[in-house]
Amino acid sequence: MNTLSLSRRLPVASGLLLLAACRSDSTAPRGGPPLAVAVVPSTASLLTGGSQDFTATVTNDPSNSGVTWSIKGCSGGASACGRLSNVTSTTATYTAPTTVPPGTLGVTATSVSENTKSVTATVAITAIVAAGQIAFISYRDGARDIYVMNADGSGVTRLTNSQAFKYSLVWSPDGAKIASSSDRDANDEIYVMNADGTGLVNLSNNPATDFADGWSPDGTKIAFGSNRDGNWEIYVMNADGTGLVNLSNNPATDFADGWSPDGTKIAFHSNRDGNWEIYVMNVDGSNLLNLTSNPANDYGAVWSPDGSKIAFPSDRDGNDEIYVMNADGSGVTRLTNNPAADGGPIWSPDGTKIAFRSDRDGNLELYVMNADGSGVTRLTTTGGVFAPAWSPDGTKIVFENERDGEVYLMNADGSGLRNLTNNPAIDRAPAWRPRGP
Repeated sequence: MNTLSLSRRLPVASGLLLLAACRSDSTAPRGGPPLAVAVVPSTASLLTGGSQDFTATVTNDPSNSGVTWSIKGCSGGASACGRLSNVTSTTATYTAPTTVPPGTLGVTATSVSENTKSVTATVAITAIVAAGQIAFISYRDGARDIYVMNADGSGVTRLTNSQAFKYSLVWSPDGAKIASSSDRDANDEIYVMNADGTGLVNLSNNPATDFADGWSPDGTKIAFGSNRDGNWEIYVMNADGTGLVNLSNNPATDFADGWSPDGTKIAFHSNRDGNWEIYVMNVDGSNLLNLTSNPANDYGAVWSPDGSKIAFPSDRDGNDEIYVMNADGSGVTRLTNNPAADGGPIWSPDGTKIAFRSDRDGNLELYVMNADGSGVTRLTTTGGVFAPAWSPDGTKIVFENERDGEVYLMNADGSGLRNLTNNPAIDRAPAWRPRGP
């Protein structure tokens, strides 16, 4: 069974603002070594509303006073130019405004002890429009690399270079970063990079197998699965790789299914009771609850957009069907009723519909139904449907076709089917770029 829920989403950019970086300035005071200011990262690519952490270093400063931070090249206050938060003498977080700012801007670090010395990081701010962007993994250049394209298939851009990515792509909620797993270092590790492919960082850095499950709704943490403790467990870490915590900590096998929309809980399925059951726990691992408690196999929990319900597949009635329950496990209701296998439920962004995969017509096709199970409609006839995902506005669905290794897009009613990738290589794991806050 497929125990991993692939959540996909994404939006696109209109209006790109690139800003020139100021060089680090240095002098040699009183004949000594020159004072110099540097900022990491030196460039950042953000969606409107997105954020980026910056770190400044001042070398050859006997006072060790650090820097002050400012936003340069823009006027109009925080609503027009963005804002700085979490400010210290060495770090600051820049949050872009909700619209593309006028003119040009940058994040500047200025030495406290010698205020004529400063450096400005370059920033690129992209405004999101409805059409969206889609990231995917492709073998087209001889390796498993991450690419991004517009929702109409144009503008294909390679983001990584022979990085051997294997699993699903997970966008940060603001669309500014991508997390994925790669075995480029001889074992599966979790990497994060900026949306333009810069700043690739190994976050997990462990000889075990690690794969990314999803970002917390506020973008500050990443949940992931790992066998580093001898069995499959659920871990969470800060978005920079610090603060690692084993949440499930059980000798059974545990797979994360997803964060609750409010970011307070994580749903997962586990065989700790001898069969697959759905559990929920707080994000610190406390208050563990078994929601299903059934001798059959229940797995693949998917939260409704408002967090009030959970959809899941189960074979409790003899074959895999899709059920829904309240977030506390009450009110279990069977939505599908067919002798074929039905699975992989995904909620529409407005919570009114659920798309799912079924082989009831002889092939693995994509279907959609109302959230109460009524109005079942077949959307595809291609067969081999895998990893479907709604667009952020709910008007389209993208999916991978395992038969030909291509990424397809269609309207939410099944019309307008289009092959987006159309390449001899294998293209897989499409993920929509979120709209951001």
